[in-house]
Amino acid sequence: MKIALGSVQFGIPYGVSNNEGKTSKKQALSILNFAQKKGIRTIDTAPSYGDSERVLGKLFEGEEWDITTKTLPFNSKSINEEQIEQLRSVFRESLVSLHKKSIYGLLVHSCNDLLKPGGEKIFREMERLREIGMVKKIGVSVYNSKQIAAILGKFNIDLIQLPINILDQRLVSGGQLTRLKNHGVEIHARSVFLQGLLLMSPNNIPSWFDPVRGVLESFHKEAKKRNMSVLQLALSFVQSIDEIDKVIVGVNTLRQLQEVVSAASIRVNTTELSYISIDDPAFINPVNWKI
Repeated sequence: MKIALGSVQFGIPYGVSNNEGKTSKKQALSILNFAQKKGIRTIDTAPSYGDSERVLGKLFEGEEWDITTKTLPFNSKSINEEQIEQLRSVFRESLVSLHKKSIYGLLVHSCNDLLKPGGEKIFREMERLREIGMVKKIGVSVYNSKQIAAILGKFNIDLIQLPINILDQRLVSGGQLTRLKNHGVEIHARSVFLQGLLLMSPNNIPSWFDPVRGVLESFHKEAKKRNMSVLQLALSFVQSIDEIDKVIVGVNTLRQLQEVVSAASIRVNTTELSYISIDDPAFINPVNWKI
């Protein structure tokens, strides 16, 4: 199964459409148990997701998961031994919180840290952690095509996490996914529901999105035309992209995960849906939202 479980909601309230707040530990346990039963084995987390790692560590109960976590962003203009020691320290804390001796993946959370003067020191340390068996795959989290080009030009990564959804098709049309697969990189897609924006009723969408409201309405009309829910259409679009290995989905409740799993086998022709896309980062990159 391509579905991977995002865990940011386990640590902090997250998402433009989230009315549930932070996921309770009882609900998180139900989500993990159901995921296990349905063959979901990959979990995405990070030290910056509140106490997500600690919550997961307490709930795992010895079960095996492919866990991917991240570095903390570095505020310095360059990378020296101080930042590398911070990387080691934060990674050790992640393992302790997760109750694990090793994990599947370690990503540089802020891609631009690798591109700073001395950024190669970060990658060398991650390579060391891979060599000693504390992590299986190393890589980076990115936001755009320019970052992908810069990273592939300098580093031999195993794993990448990137944003893609039916509104944000830039990395599909731009050929970046194909290039990544040609480099043998495992691709994890995030922002599948664009922080829940794609699941909101058009009447509840914030006024910030008024300039692209027509595209959002077209998405809803397309789902209705296909006799699909908006969740089914949004998820099936990303699931149908062959280059993507894992689709990271964050949920607040067991019911939401059940709906995701029930839609996980649906496939669509993505080319037919290329008209439902937006190129303006003001609307497809949540960092830029003013809501």
